Amino acid sequence: MRKMFTSWCMPHHRICIVFAWLLGIAVVNMQQTARAQLTRLSANGSKIVNAAGQEVFLKGVGLGGWLLQEGYMIKPSFSGGGTQWSIKKRLYDQGISDADVETFYQNWRNNFITKADIDYLASMGFNCLRLPMHYELFLTAAQRAVRNSVAHNSATYNNYVSNLTTWYNSNALFNDAGLEGFRIIDSLLSWAGANNMYVVLDLHAAPGAQGTDANISDAFVGNDLWNKSIYRDITVRLWQRLSTRYSNDNRVAFYDLINEPNNVPSNSQIHDLFERLINAIRAQGDSHLLMIEGNGWGNNYDYMEPWTFTNSTNLVYNAHRYWITNSTTTTDPNPNQINQIANLVNFRNTYNVPVWVGETGENSNDWLRENIAALNSKGIGWCHWTYKRFDAGENAALMHINPPYLMDGAGNMSAVLNNIKFVNCVPNSGTIAAVAPGRSSIAPVNQTIWMQGNNGLYVSSENGTKAMNCNRATAQGWEQFYVADAGNGKVTLLSMGKYVSSENGEQSMTCNRTAAQGWEQFDWITNSDGTFSLRGNNGLYVSSENGEKAMNCNRTTIDGWEKFRYGAASTAKMITAPVSPAILANSLNPAGLIYPNPVHRGALYTIKVKEYNANAPVQITLLDLNGRTIAQYNAGKATLNIPAANNAGVYMLKIRNGNNSYTEKIVVR
Repeated sequence: MRKMFTSWCMPHHRICIVFAWLLGIAVVNMQQTARAQLTRLSANGSKIVNAAGQEVFLKGVGLGGWLLQEGYMIKPSFSGGGTQWSIKKRLYDQGISDADVETFYQNWRNNFITKADIDYLASMGFNCLRLPMHYELFLTAAQRAVRNSVAHNSATYNNYVSNLTTWYNSNALFNDAGLEGFRIIDSLLSWAGANNMYVVLDLHAAPGAQGTDANISDAFVGNDLWNKSIYRDITVRLWQRLSTRYSNDNRVAFYDLINEPNNVPSNSQIHDLFERLINAIRAQGDSHLLMIEGNGWGNNYDYMEPWTFTNSTNLVYNAHRYWITNSTTTTDPNPNQINQIANLVNFRNTYNVPVWVGETGENSNDWLRENIAALNSKGIGWCHWTYKRFDAGENAALMHINPPYLMDGAGNMSAVLNNIKFVNCVPNSGTIAAVAPGRSSIAPVNQTIWMQGNNGLYVSSENGTKAMNCNRATAQGWEQFYVADAGNGKVTLLSMGKYVSSENGEQSMTCNRTAAQGWEQFDWITNSDGTFSLRGNNGLYVSSENGEKAMNCNRTTIDGWEKFRYGAASTAKMITAPVSPAILANSLNPAGLIYPNPVHRGALYTIKVKEYNANAPVQITLLDLNGRTIAQYNAGKATLNIPAANNAGVYMLKIRNGNNSYTEKIVVR
């Protein structure tokens, strides 16, 4: 709509002043309607329910790395001492000015998570987002500069604490409505609300550091939240400001008051601060669910049971599950240590309170799949950690960001800012298949459909004779498409025996491919309004161009022209019958099928060669990412097995089948 309005307004600008005002009212009403679809969550015994009393099962994703850089997420080998401030110090030490470092981090926040990222997560069936926040983003730029001075010189730490005390006593903290932290929350709530997704506000890096794990709190001195009372005072005031701003916002699922306290000398210290926080928020009339996190990275609740708090209404208890058995019967001898699933269930039943796994992930795909299945079977909601992080190949995040790495040199800053953009991040297909709630059930696989743009006209393949268009009044043969499962959550579209190609967004789309490779595979994204969108493997969306010109796959966001409706096509209208699923599966690439991928070291890949010719044996070459040959094989049959590389990593498998040549990226674990 905005595109039509813009082009029409240029010669009619006076009329548009009135129309724009009316459109503004309509947009506000639409936003309010979208927000109204999410109602206030509350606790009803052991269940989280909406305003209608219906249980809400939260399946979420953590947006780690956006507002706080943890070392291993920025570079896999950079875990020990990988605090965000230490990364800043590396940049300072290489001659990058404070102003340029701040500009980099502003651009990082602007690029790392955008509306396109949230639309993508919604398309996979997630209904919740956990926002890990750094308290420094609620400081003014001048106040944050004082904190950054400690990164320059750790001897100034006490000066920073003194300044914080002065700012607190003079009520000069968290008062500016335009602070960066508020701006980001507001943007995320808007994007999430439009997708009917809830948001958990998570104080991930608390003032002073909530434990000795320096990475998760960007700590200068570990455990100072518990060592210095000023930090606890500041934490209470920050939550008071957050509560004041979001008290009536139903898009907020709950407040995660302090992330992962760890190695705190006494649970009573944690209890006393949570008691203050709960009472301060309730004193403001805020009824949001409040999540309690125990000692030991959010898992131990000795002296933190519900009965120990003055206000025990609408509390949620949390566990973080990493590298632990997925058994639903194994128990920890301490009933208040609840990262074992059986302990979670028993704690929920004993105290009649909701439980939620606020973080889980960072493991093999098999473990992830088993973990999600076990939690689902017990009616326990969960939040996958994390959405995306840096790595040269597939990892346990939903997407990975390609190197270079920021800490390897200030010269990488520009490339890093480019690679973190949604369009340049690489889906981790194995992780997505293991974790995403609705990824495999969204698209109408194995069905013949028509596709209708928001102009009310149908998409046409043009029989592969010219670029595709969305301008047909009826859906005949050229306007019907067979949807096939391409694996890893992707689909292909076939019309008149040929595949639709995104053309990588470099030119208008066509439907003339005889085989489906990368450009012929799409993510099928279900939008909150019942429409769907298609995302090419270039990370961009298909546009109908409103039927005014040939279709393209080059849009960064989903708007009207990027939304389609579909329905079952009448087979009587088909000029050419769809290819059978078996044939489709075997024509995904010129070589055939390769599985499993990823594979474990020492295991075997199976290759099914398409159109095998005994007079022209298949040649197979295994290469590393630098192009060096690891091994070579000649196939003497249509189906063969070859061993995976001995070392874990990402490799390329090059297959030559007669005149066809195909290269597949493979992962060895």
